[in-house]
Amino acid sequence: MAEPIGECMSPKVVAVANTAGGSAKTTIAHALSAAAVEYGKKTLLIDCDPKASLTFRVGREGTRLTLADFLSGTSIRSEDLDSHAERFDFIAADSRVGNGFTGQDLKKLFEKLPKDYDLVFIDTPSDINASLKAALDVADLVIAPYSNTLHHLRGVTQISKLSGDTPVKLLQIGTNSKPAKEFSYWEHLDGFCSTAKEIESAAETTSSVLSYAKNSVVAGQLRECAYSVLEELSLD
Repeated sequence: MAEPIGECMSPKVVAVANTAGGSAKTTIAHALSAAAVEYGKKTLLIDCDPKASLTFRVGREGTRLTLADFLSGTSIRSEDLDSHAERFDFIAADSRVGNGFTGQDLKKLFEKLPKDYDLVFIDTPSDINASLKAALDVADLVIAPYSNTLHHLRGVTQISKLSGDTPVKLLQIGTNSKPAKEFSYWEHLDGFCSTAKEIESAAETTSSVLSYAKNSVVAGQLRECAYSVLEELSLD
């Protein structure tokens, strides 16, 4: 992570990653950001995927300035940090994000942020490329959502290898709260996220399930997972 600037400490960075498709990482990155705000943390959510699925999900497709612009040297101002209705700030992606930046480029961006943040969540690409590696290189913690499938086991294994010494915590997605034995090798966040119709319904809006169905069981599960993240980062 970047060194402190003056009296300001750098934010803690969480990369949400799995090289397997359909792991719900975009949904999780969005929900954990919303939950962190509920816990009083100043939060920035970044879409680091050239497919820009999260950017579309939160209703910011077509944003004038994206992560690619800021990484290319465009000055980043407070007004360029898009404030979402769920009270986290957001930096959008577009196809240019896949043009090969490094972890050092991301660190420089964090150093130039015009606001102080407690947490930065990064939604990563599922492709193994420079964007994914850059996000993993700057992360203090990697969250790997998965379901009990061989495809997701492969994805978690790849993320674990790519993350090097950075701690990786798994988050199970599904109706069964007990991980399959193949996944028990890795440490897990406290809690899990069940499949729920509220998540599908929320996906038709620009809000996470925490806002769409704030009193639902799955919203409570995701809040528990977010608190586990805060504990891991000593931000609780």
